[in-house]
Amino acid sequence: MKILRKETAPRYERDRITSYLLVSERTCESRNLTTTLVEMQPHGVQRVHSHEPEQMYYILEGEGIMTVGNETKNVSAGDCIFLPAGVPHGLENKANTALRYLSAASPSFTKQQADTLWPLRGSADE
Repeated sequence: MKILRKETAPRYERDRITSYLLVSERTCESRNLTTTLVEMQPHGVQRVHSHEPEQMYYILEGEGIMTVGNETKNVSAGDCIFLPAGVPHGLENKANTALRYLSAASPSFTKQQADTLWPLRGSADE
């Protein structure tokens, strides 16, 4: 059994965001699923980007403005957003409180992609 923890996960930190890589090929040899926990500080911005795995965000806490393709909508705790493969998407926290969400992507990002996207190593890498 592999137990993964935010405190020991590989991560990235930029634009007032910390993303913790939990389930992935890199951390536990998952080939079909990647999950992350993301914490956005007030006014944090996840730049619009796209990738092949389809993905979902489940907003745990806070509120923000989500862009998926040509649509932009307000999202808040309890919302689940589906992101089709290859469709540009991004999220902005315009509030003065933190925004936290859990993300799942399938198929899993490869180990090489994870090494690039989550460059800060954690003890989960050992």
